[in-house]
Amino acid sequence: MTIDHEALRNLLCQRLCEDVRVDRRPDGVLVLRAHFRFPDGDTYPIHLIEAESGCLRLSDFGHTLMHISYEHDVDSFMDGTRGMLLERIMAESGLQWDGGAFSFDTAPERLPEAIFQFGQALTKIYDLTFLSRSNVGSTFYDDLADLLLRSVDEARIQQDYQPDVPNAQVYPVDYRIEGKGEIPLFLYGVPNRDKARLATIMLSYFHRHELKFESILVFQNQAEIPRVDLARLSDVGGDMISSLESHEDFNRKILNRVAA
Repeated sequence: MTIDHEALRNLLCQRLCEDVRVDRRPDGVLVLRAHFRFPDGDTYPIHLIEAESGCLRLSDFGHTLMHISYEHDVDSFMDGTRGMLLERIMAESGLQWDGGAFSFDTAPERLPEAIFQFGQALTKIYDLTFLSRSNVGSTFYDDLADLLLRSVDEARIQQDYQPDVPNAQVYPVDYRIEGKGEIPLFLYGVPNRDKARLATIMLSYFHRHELKFESILVFQNQAEIPRVDLARLSDVGGDMISSLESHEDFNRKILNRVAA
């Protein structure tokens, strides 16, 4: 088979011209239609406006963050590990932050290249949402810290707490929270099987030394923990929260135990 380069080039030019178009909304704003899509099938609404500098500005008018907000808290999305990755994507692609919208400035004659660069950048940003669904420990702990600090006064929390037991430095508690009365609440994040086993060892050690405490275990995805490991952990642990998505369960169980 001999590939006809010229025929392929003509086909690409023809189809791209057919599939990429510019429409004018009733309010006069120009919207570029292309094949970039969110997972739910909605296309990226790329708007074309004239920037103050006189160049052409591509803007998503905030739709990318709106789609992210359907399943994620936008404030926490822009903090921690994902926040750092977001800043890197913006720096590498030349994106700007424009009042809640992502934008990209270009000279009119470079619009074709800018369309692809802008669409690729928005795709990378949306793909950051998948980090919270994978077993990325750093992201899980960022999310856990954010959720905890939104529920409990920071003054009542001690991170990496070392309890009053022998060799305390090798038995740290993720978070010690001031509980009602004199009994503290120990909170452990459990992103995977290894941490479930480690938390079992630590809690068992505390019980053997008759330490007074209550505990709560927050899983990244409880369903992914093997049943044997989960059974052992439930024998020594207290309340369990199946995932960070269970916000109401998290708030109820935490607030029932923190000091008034």
